[in-house]
Amino acid sequence: MRALRSRPDRDEKILAAWNGLMIASLSRAGHVFAAQQGQRCTAAAVAAASFVREHLWDDDAAMLARRYRNGAVSSSGYAEDYACVIWGALELFQTTGEIEWFDWATRLQERQDELFWDDKDGGWFATTGGDPSILLRVKEDYDGAEPSAGSVAVDNLMTLWHLTGNEAYLVKVERVLSRFGNRLGQLARVVPMMMAALVRYHAIPTQVVLVGLRGAADLKALERVVADHYLPFSVRVIVTPGEQQEELARRLPYVKAMSMVTGVATAYVCTKFSCREPVTDTKLLQEQLRQIKQSNGASLV
Repeated sequence: MRALRSRPDRDEKILAAWNGLMIASLSRAGHVFAAQQGQRCTAAAVAAASFVREHLWDDDAAMLARRYRNGAVSSSGYAEDYACVIWGALELFQTTGEIEWFDWATRLQERQDELFWDDKDGGWFATTGGDPSILLRVKEDYDGAEPSAGSVAVDNLMTLWHLTGNEAYLVKVERVLSRFGNRLGQLARVVPMMMAALVRYHAIPTQVVLVGLRGAADLKALERVVADHYLPFSVRVIVTPGEQQEELARRLPYVKAMSMVTGVATAYVCTKFSCREPVTDTKLLQEQLRQIKQSNGASLV
């Protein structure tokens, strides 16, 4: 009998923001999970990011669309679309080491700031202001079922700051956090992701750089050690000696001098770009990461 009745409508639209959130999650899962499970997550993240970049991103106009369905895109992206896709691209870069995702993330961040940033009071408006039917440009702060664009963007900027050392990213972070003033603690229950960003702001920036040949057993062993540690205040950089390292050093100059010690995959654990002794032994890497976690714990007390 059910087959005789009209079928319910299905929501088949593809949204940039929602895919950005999923790409970030799958990328992080690809980093954390071992072997085939992690590979499947990473492959799914790459496929989703590639789809968004191909179908929702206009490279010539440097514009991100919000929605895709049946081969057609509609509606210019909101601030949340840019913020969430940037988040996904940054996580994908940290998991794969592919520079293309870092470059896309930085370009998206530039466009988000150009289109939505409020230079007067700080923060990002939800819309561009180009639609005359929208009478009031608002800034959404509430972290509900989805985190707000502002909360995601602040975390993105801190990731970019920790990766590049570019103080311009930090300036925007501080302007957004200062908007809340002493009220942020009182609003903690409705802005949990912004609170997490505040905690990260007070933590010690850490870079974990792994230099080695992609797919090699020695590099995988170091990656496994990093994945086994919860490092919420650290960024991860994978460096492949040769052409990839030369290209990456143009964006992140500090990786230029890093090399494999005695031809073996090597880890550099750095605090504010000041690095400890490079290590090739997994136990020594575990000890350095443990010290990093202790230092951050002490800095937040």
